[in-house]
Amino acid sequence: MSVALIFPPVVDPRAPHLALPSLAGFLRAQGVDVHLFDANARGLRYLLQPEPLSRAAKSLRESMRSRWDLATPQGVLALYANKVTAGMPEALATLSDPIRFFDANAYNSARELVVAGLAVHAAARHPGLTYSITPPRYDVAGIDPQRLDHLIEVTSQPEFNLFSEHWETSLLPALAKIEPELVGVTITNRQQLIPGLTLCRRLRQAGYFTVIGGTVFTKFTTELATRPAFFEHFADAVIAYEGETAMLALLEALRNGRDFSRVPNLLYVHDGRVRVTRTHVEEVNSLPTPDFAGLDFKDYLAPYPVLPILTGKGCYFNRCKFCDIPYINHISRKAYRLRDVEKIAADINTLAERFACRHFLITDEALSPKLLVKLADALAPVKSHGYSFTGYARLEAGFTPEVCVRLHEMGLRKLYFGLESADQATLDHMDKGTEADVAPEVLQNCASAGINFHLFSIIGFPQETTAAAHTTCDFLLAQRPAIDRPGNSLDMHPFGLELRTDYFRDREAFQIEIAPEALAKDFIIGVERNQWRNPNGLDSAEVDRLLSEEFYPRLRRTYRRYQATPDGIWPGFEEYAGLYGAYYQDREFPYYTAIADLDFSRPLVLSWNSALAMITHDEQTLLVQHRRFLRIPRTTYSALKGLRLESPIERTLATLPIPEAATPTTFLGFIDSLIAGRYLEVRRSVDVAPQGAAQAA
Repeated sequence: MSVALIFPPVVDPRAPHLALPSLAGFLRAQGVDVHLFDANARGLRYLLQPEPLSRAAKSLRESMRSRWDLATPQGVLALYANKVTAGMPEALATLSDPIRFFDANAYNSARELVVAGLAVHAAARHPGLTYSITPPRYDVAGIDPQRLDHLIEVTSQPEFNLFSEHWETSLLPALAKIEPELVGVTITNRQQLIPGLTLCRRLRQAGYFTVIGGTVFTKFTTELATRPAFFEHFADAVIAYEGETAMLALLEALRNGRDFSRVPNLLYVHDGRVRVTRTHVEEVNSLPTPDFAGLDFKDYLAPYPVLPILTGKGCYFNRCKFCDIPYINHISRKAYRLRDVEKIAADINTLAERFACRHFLITDEALSPKLLVKLADALAPVKSHGYSFTGYARLEAGFTPEVCVRLHEMGLRKLYFGLESADQATLDHMDKGTEADVAPEVLQNCASAGINFHLFSIIGFPQETTAAAHTTCDFLLAQRPAIDRPGNSLDMHPFGLELRTDYFRDREAFQIEIAPEALAKDFIIGVERNQWRNPNGLDSAEVDRLLSEEFYPRLRRTYRRYQATPDGIWPGFEEYAGLYGAYYQDREFPYYTAIADLDFSRPLVLSWNSALAMITHDEQTLLVQHRRFLRIPRTTYSALKGLRLESPIERTLATLPIPEAATPTTFLGFIDSLIAGRYLEVRRSVDVAPQGAAQAA
C-alpha cells in the first residue's frame, strides 16, 4: 500500500516546490511508500502538446465565426492562435535547452508563446475563464474563491476545468495502478483554489481518502471548524500547519480503526461536526533531507533543476505589521526555528549528489548575513562543486563588503530584498526594523561583489503620505549606479491589507475603515483594495495615479536599458535568476531593452520577435502578439529586419525609410518603443551562443 502526494495547478512550473518533497522525505524515512505527482507542471505540459492545443485553437477560431475583430482581446488571440500552435514545440524546447535558454530574446519569446497557449485554452473553453502563469492565476468571472458556496458551484461545472482530460487519461490511471491508502493535495497559493479543489472533488468521486494540506487552508482553521460542508465536498480531512508527524499518524489511524482524534494538526468531520485535534510543532533539526525522487525534472520549464531548500521556519525578525508570516508560525514558541548549518550543508550536498543539481533556491522568509556566512564556511570544502543560490534577505548593515565577497564565493547569485519604503518614518510605522540610510551601502556592496539583487517596494501603507511615497521612488532613481545592471530588478506595487497581520488586527488604532461586506466571506486572505480606506493616508485612487502617471514612467525612463519591457530581459524569477546569474557571471550579457544612450561603436543588431505573428497586406505589415497588435509600413518592417546599428549612427539612419515628418532622434525613439513593446529585439553583435552544453549554468 502507498501514499500519493499531488501538487495541483496553478503556479509557474519553473521548478519543483518544496512541500511534497519535504513530506516525502519524512514519510519514506519511516518506511512509507510515497508517490509524488506534480499535476501543475504535467498539466501545463499536457495542454501545450500539439493535439490538445490545436483543438483549443480551432475551437477559439470557430467561436469567432470568421470575424477577426481586432478591437477585442479574444479577436486578437484568435488571430494569434495559429502562431501559438505552430511555435509551441520550439518554445518548449527553448526553455529546456541548455544553450537557447540563455539567449534572453529566445527565452522571452518562448515564455510569451507558453502564456499565450494557456490563454488560448482558457478562451476556447469559456469566455469567463482566465489561466496564466505570469502572474499565476486561474479565475472564473463572477466567482469569488473566498466564498464557500462559489467554490462548491465552480468546482462542479466541467466547463471551468481545463485539466480534466489530463486527469482522466494520465493522473487517475497512474493512481489506480498504485492504489494509495491516502491521497494528499497540497494547496499553497490562492490561485490553486479552483483547480485544486476541483481535483479534490474528482479524487473523492474516485473513492480516494483525500487530505488537503498547505499554507492556504492553514490560515482558515477557525473558519473550517464551523463549515462541515467544506469536508462534504472537498476533503475527508485537512492537515493544518506542519504535516510530517500528522500524516504518519493519520496513516496509522486509517490502518487501525480510523480513530482520528489522536492525529495532530487535523480537522475532520465526526457525527456531523468538525473536530480539531491538538497542535504539533516539528523539530526542524530532526527532519530529513527533502526527497524529490519521483518528480521528472524534464516537466519543468528550465534546462537544469533548481531545487528549493529550507534553512529554518518562521522569520528571525517577525515584527513587520504588514506581514502574515508571524501568524503562520504562531504555533511555535520560537519565532524562528533554524536548522543547524551543518545539516543545511549536508542537505545541499545530498541533493546535489542524488539529483545532479548545482542550483538552489533558499525559500526562507529572510536570510541573515550571519547565517549565510556560516553556511559559506560549511560549504567551503565543496567550493569546487560550483553551487549557486538565490534567496530572500533584509537590508541590514551586516551585508558588508567583506561579507558580500564571501557570499559570492559561496555561489550566492541574487538576493531579494524587502525595501518596502525608503522613508524612515514609514519604515518605523510598519516596524520594519531597517534603516533607510543603510540600504544604499548594502546595494553597492552587493553590486561590487557581483551579487545581483531585487528590490520589493510598496506604496499606500496605512498613514503613509504622498511625500513618503515620493521618497521611495526618488530612492530607486538615485540608486541607478548600483541598480542599472542586467541582473538586477525592482518593483513597486500597491499595499495590500492582509487579514492575519498587525495592521488588520489593530485597524481601529490605525484608523483603517473596512466595508462590512468585505468581511462577510468564508475564506478571506486579504481585503480588496476598493473595500477599505485609510483617511489619514493615500487612498487607492491616489496610489494608482502615482504609480501609473508618475512613478512607473520615471522608473522606465531611468532603467530602460534592461527593464523597459513587460518582462525583464534578464529573468527575474528566483530559479531563473540563479541560472542566469551562474551562467553570466563570467560572460558579457549582450541583450538590451532600448538603444537610446547606448554606445554604437560596437554594432547592435535588431531582429523581430520570433513570437510575433506577421501578416503582410498591400503596403502594411500587421504584427500580432498575445494581447495586442501593431500596423507598420511594409518598408519599415523590411528595413528594420536584421538591421545593424553602428557608429556613426547617422550613416545607418540615412539608409532607412524615415517618414518625412520624423527626425533621426524621433525615429530612434520609435525603434525604442518597438523594443519596449517586445516587437523588436536588440543585442550586441557578438557570438552569444554558449560553447557547449556543459552544466556551466
